[in-house]
Amino acid sequence: MLRMADKTQFHIEYEFCPTCLGTFFDAGEFKDLNELTFGERFKKMVDIWLSVR
Repeated sequence: MLRMADKTQFHIEYEFCPTCLGTFFDAGEFKDLNELTFGERFKKMVDIWLSVR
């Protein structure tokens, strides 16, 4: 098992199995993956704003 971190939400860590290609989350991490914190939402808005300039 390899320990990984989500590329957009670095606080979310999960395990990846290179043999079966499975992704395994601990309790609550999968739910948290779908929810953005205020800071993450703000960064996303700024990134979008900067990309249209």
